[in-house]
Amino acid sequence: MSYAQATNAAASILKIKEAFPALPNKKILEIHDAAFPKPDNKGRRIQHTTKGPSRKQAIVPTSDNIKDTIMGETNAYIFQINMLLKSIKSTTRAEFIRLCPGGVSINTNSVPNTSDLNTIERYLKSINGAGNDEVLTPWLPQSKSYLKITGIPYIQPNSNKLTSDDITMTMKQLELFEPVNLAAKPRVIKASPKSDMAIIWFDIWDSQNSSKAKLLINHSFNFGRYIAMIRATNMNPGVPQCHNCWKWGHSTFSCCAHGSKCQKCNGPHKLEHHRDLAWCCKANFKLNPPRLETAKGEPCPHSFKCVNCKGEHMADDNKCPFWKHRFNRE
Repeated sequence: MSYAQATNAAASILKIKEAFPALPNKKILEIHDAAFPKPDNKGRRIQHTTKGPSRKQAIVPTSDNIKDTIMGETNAYIFQINMLLKSIKSTTRAEFIRLCPGGVSINTNSVPNTSDLNTIERYLKSINGAGNDEVLTPWLPQSKSYLKITGIPYIQPNSNKLTSDDITMTMKQLELFEPVNLAAKPRVIKASPKSDMAIIWFDIWDSQNSSKAKLLINHSFNFGRYIAMIRATNMNPGVPQCHNCWKWGHSTFSCCAHGSKCQKCNGPHKLEHHRDLAWCCKANFKLNPPRLETAKGEPCPHSFKCVNCKGEHMADDNKCPFWKHRFNRE
């Protein structure tokens, strides 16, 4: 309660006392609490951990060759995976396979256990002689916890600005951070435009009950001669970019576009088919001057504007202003 709120509460109690001088103090307080209920502070609780995506899927990091092989015969792979799961008397069944960053996601009817994941891993490593470096250990989706570090100067003693690499290197050296895995590179900003102190925002993979974040929150560590403090911060996953139409503001699964769009030209095709389907590489002698066909086997030499900012880059380029401000929802 602030000073102003305490003053107002005292004034209200005195007015009730003046109106009902015969009432005992306990009764006056009950009347006051009924007339002026205390504000509920539960809504101010910091929500620093996301719920995360559905765990009814196995994310399998793979090489590009294995990924293309699996996506070329998805039904056959689903059938074989389900036969193997049935053979170990598991009730988990694969339903469909989709691409995900760095590999494929096998969506299932229930949360896969360790035995299910091992079965899927052994089968995928057996296809086409895939090596251990082409199919990595499957894992379940995790939640993210959002934390920040305070107490570190933005300008270091060597006059250099603090960087995310400096923070990452320190984290690797400290036992405090051994149980956690970073979900992205730490982000370093100034505490305010005229401040000489930094705030470091970092995200970690976590469970929905924040078990990993609880190991770090309110703990301190040395950063050189300075003492840094780890705090929880409200989760800010940022503005999503759709990997279907490549516009910002909605996820891929909620996209209303009827088909995939190209990151380069925003045409109704995927980027890998741009060279074959895009109009820019086809001959058109009606134009003035006429446009010649791009030679077969040559990459597309044409440039296009980003569908979001109209800049000279592709829609998924990290040079895009939309990408740089993806954590600013305004």
